[in-house]
Amino acid sequence: MRILFIVCSLLLANNVNAGNGTEVSNVNCNGTWIRSGTDKLELISACGKPEYEEVVSGDNFNKLEGVLYKINGKKYVVYLKTGQVVKIEWLR
Repeated sequence: MRILFIVCSLLLANNVNAGNGTEVSNVNCNGTWIRSGTDKLELISACGKPEYEEVVSGDNFNKLEGVLYKINGKKYVVYLKTGQVVKIEWLR
């Protein structure tokens, strides 16, 4: 479990700093399209609980979160700023 936490932390940290993922405009999660502007509650309702989530930067009023999902066999990091999707990256 600890190793999974470390690996996920490194994946999220690397993607924020280095942009190693491929940015995508949207992703289909159980029939719901997730895209920039999608609310966090809609994201969780459509995709379920993420495999991992972390506050990347900021505070309660202006925070950037990264959440990791595995959708159709591919891993995606969905970035949320103040509760709304701002960026989606596919991890290769």
